Amino acid sequence: MKRFSLIPLLFLFSFISNETFQQTELDNVLAKNKKVNNAYTYGEKLTYRVHYGPLDGGKAYFSVEPTPQIVNNRNTYYVKVHGKSAGLVDMMFKVKDEFESYIDQEALVPLKAIKKVKEGKYTDSDFIIFDHANKIASGKRGKTEIVTNTQDIISAIYYARSMDLTNAKPGDVFPVPFYLDGKTYELRFKFDGREVIKTNLGTFKTIKVKPQLIEGRVFKDNDALTLWVTDDDNKIPLRVESDIFVGSIKADLEEYSGLKNALSSKIK
Repeated sequence: MKRFSLIPLLFLFSFISNETFQQTELDNVLAKNKKVNNAYTYGEKLTYRVHYGPLDGGKAYFSVEPTPQIVNNRNTYYVKVHGKSAGLVDMMFKVKDEFESYIDQEALVPLKAIKKVKEGKYTDSDFIIFDHANKIASGKRGKTEIVTNTQDIISAIYYARSMDLTNAKPGDVFPVPFYLDGKTYELRFKFDGREVIKTNLGTFKTIKVKPQLIEGRVFKDNDALTLWVTDDDNKIPLRVESDIFVGSIKADLEEYSGLKNALSSKIK
């Protein structure tokens, strides 16, 4: 007669209990950092036309999938961004970048992210898991310690859109920690005032922001980039301009759909 052992059952129970504990710990941590998102929602789509100097550089597409995606038993905004060069720029310097981010619906932090880039002869990819309970981001470059509310390069944009700038004054800085290529950085959004601008989509009241970026990689200095976002609850990026080492770059919003709020910033 075979001897009955409780060891397999105990091992299974231990495994289930550990998984439950980890899930509870994650839920508790994210509950403490719950954020209000009045800026975007499921199904939003934004399309940008990119220019390198006088040349048509291509397009960039930002989209939030229409329904929540489940990651770690939690609802997430599944955000996809892809950009592709066009025309003469594509012939000289082919660009094909793809990013994905799964942003927790309540805490507005990424739970996982995917990066696939091809820029000229340079290629790179990464798959990152964010463990906010233990403050670790794990990617192909290993494990990296992170701080509370650490974002990936895409979720940082959506996180910034959720910020309340109602009482912001010129010079005020809003920091956002983010992870990129095995390191953590602080992206500082400097409020630069309000301005009315004309675009191909109409005339808008905007918030002018200067994201202070990493020197030495692409941009000439910390204030090389200027961003205009709609001065309403959506805070849609309308235009971005920057001086880079090889000239200048500009992107304008070309199409939009699925907005969470009325586009009240549009004057005409």
